[in-house]
Amino acid sequence: MKIFFIILIYCFSLNFEAKLKIEIIKGSEQLPNIAIVPFKSNLGRKFEYDVRNQINEKLTLFGEFNSLRLDQMLSFPYNEDSFYRRDWELLSMDYVVFGEVYEEAENLVIYYSVADIALKRIILRGDIIGDKENIKLITKKISDRVYESMTGLKGVFNTKLAYILNPEPNKYSICISDIDGDNENILFSSNSPLMSPDWSPDGNKLAYVSFEKGFAEIFIQNLLTGDRETIPTLGMSKSAPVWSPDSKNLAFVISMSGNPDIYNYNLKTKKISRLTSHYGIDTEPAWSPDGKRLLFTSNRSGSPQIFEIKISNKRIKRVTLEGSYNARSRFFPDGKNIVFVHGNNGFFHIATRNLKDRFINIITKTTLDESPTISPNGHIIIYSTKKENQGYLAGITIDKKSKFQLPVKRGSVREPAWSPFLN
Repeated sequence: MKIFFIILIYCFSLNFEAKLKIEIIKGSEQLPNIAIVPFKSNLGRKFEYDVRNQINEKLTLFGEFNSLRLDQMLSFPYNEDSFYRRDWELLSMDYVVFGEVYEEAENLVIYYSVADIALKRIILRGDIIGDKENIKLITKKISDRVYESMTGLKGVFNTKLAYILNPEPNKYSICISDIDGDNENILFSSNSPLMSPDWSPDGNKLAYVSFEKGFAEIFIQNLLTGDRETIPTLGMSKSAPVWSPDSKNLAFVISMSGNPDIYNYNLKTKKISRLTSHYGIDTEPAWSPDGKRLLFTSNRSGSPQIFEIKISNKRIKRVTLEGSYNARSRFFPDGKNIVFVHGNNGFFHIATRNLKDRFINIITKTTLDESPTISPNGHIIIYSTKKENQGYLAGITIDKKSKFQLPVKRGSVREPAWSPFLN
């Protein structure tokens, strides 16, 4: 997808530096051991180590692997003929990545392989051609394929993160960066609050809420052209937009006479239909992956809890039964599990639950957590939290083996939204 090369024309660089960078704060002692060997090249040592280092940075980005240092390697294979498994067995490696880099007709040609030491075989052979100027994008694609060969999950190194930056009082920006914090740019800025960014499934648009006109209004911004459009509702307050999986609808909240309910907006016909009608507060909708159901938060039972509505017949059932506060839910990509904010005794944690049982699995130990967003491969959650009144982003893998944070130097950052897979 060429969109994120073009978006730089319409976004302007940050005149203050947020620069989200992932900092690993805890890793399991039982992580897989990997070795990323320098790639042999006819372009000199710079490319040998550039390709290796960039793949290594991506594979270790979330703290999911222990990576062998170069000075600990016993050999430096570049193809299967030069690879000797015993060298890596002695070092207790689980996987070894090696390859070659060549220049052909002013393009880079990279061959890469992944060896599974326990299985005693090569589990991935691949090649990729690209412009030397796009070496970061090339190594992201290689890293995604290598990651999938080792874990069975699609890699997310070529994805983006949208979030709200509040560097100082009365200054708000919607920012978009690569998932590793690089290429950070402002999509829109305002002196009034911004909130609730949500990606379209094709990654081409972002919906969000702005108070720039003095009331909550939903905007849909095209990331290719920069054009913005809004949903006409005669000045009524609107919030919490979420795209349907087929990009045809947008569910959101309208507060009519101070009573919030869930509505659906058909993006083609421009028609709005009401989904819930209750004197309680209904808010924070979230689509199921098949587009047939919506989760939402409601206090109709007396305290904030998660409910589900079936779109076809508007039948509603309560999802969470434990605890006095459960809100801001999202489906995992499998449609069988959800993530949400679970509150108890003034502490708010990120929790998950399989929809077939009642057990709530609390996965964070920070205490003021909100706005969880799930990686498109369903393996990592990034959320916002607070420390000493400063909002920052944190993350955790579903197996709890890795925890990390994405702090900012100034102000606060909140409401992360992970993009879909991008080509």
